[in-house]
Amino acid sequence: MSIITQRGNLAEIVVAKLSERIDSGLYAPGEKIPSSAQLCEEFGVSRTVVREALTSLKIGGRVTARQGAGVFVSEKDAKTLNFEISRIEDIRSAMQILELRLGVEMQAAALAATRRTPEALAGIARAYDHLETLETDDAEVEARADFEFHLAIARATRNPHFPSFLEAVMESINFELVLKHRQSSRAYQGYLKKINKEHAAILSAITQGDAKSAKNAIAAHLEESLNRYRALLDEPASSETME
Repeated sequence: MSIITQRGNLAEIVVAKLSERIDSGLYAPGEKIPSSAQLCEEFGVSRTVVREALTSLKIGGRVTARQGAGVFVSEKDAKTLNFEISRIEDIRSAMQILELRLGVEMQAAALAATRRTPEALAGIARAYDHLETLETDDAEVEARADFEFHLAIARATRNPHFPSFLEAVMESINFELVLKHRQSSRAYQGYLKKINKEHAAILSAITQGDAKSAKNAIAAHLEESLNRYRALLDEPASSETME
C-alpha cells in the first residue's frame, strides 16, 4: 500500500522523502539506497516515478549511479542544484527550448556565414573572447555570456527577426543555459574548454563564409546538450543527421 498520500507530483514527493533520509543521515554518504523495485513497493508508485525521482537526485548531486551496482549517496553532498530547478518538468522545458533553437539557430548560422560583415564578425569574436576568458563560478554570468555569443550570430544574419526572436525567448534560453552550466560546475574547466571549442568551430565556419559547416557546427553544439538531457530521462538520442 502506498505511503504517499499527499497531493502533488509523485516524483517530487519521492525526491523530498529520499532527500530527508539523506539529510538525516539515514542514508549515509557512500551508502547504497534501496533498489528501484524496493522503492516502488515502499512508496506504492510506478517505476517511471522512481526513475524520475532518482534522475532529479542525480542532477542535484545527491546520489550517483554505478553501473551494475546501483545508486549510492554522494560522498560529498554538494547540492549543486537547487531542487526548484532540477525537476523533471524543468529538464523537459530545457529540451523543448533547445529543439526550437536548433531550427532557428541553424538557419541563423548559415545566413551569418553568407551575410557577415566585418563589424558583425567583430561582434561575434568579442562575444567569443569574453566567454573564453571568463573567470567565474557564477552560472548566471556564464549563461549570459553564452547567450550573447548566440545573439551576436543572430545579429550577423542582417535579418532583425533573428535577434528579436532570441531576445523574446531569452528567459527560456537563459533558464536552459543556467541549468546546463550548473550541471557542469563540478567539472567546470573541462566543460568550459569543450564549449569554447564548439563555439570556436562555429566562429571559424562563419568567418570562412562556410554556411554548411556553420550550420553543422551549431547543430552539433546544441544537439550535445539536448542529447544529455535525453540521457538523463532515459530517452533515445536524436538520430537526425545534418545535411
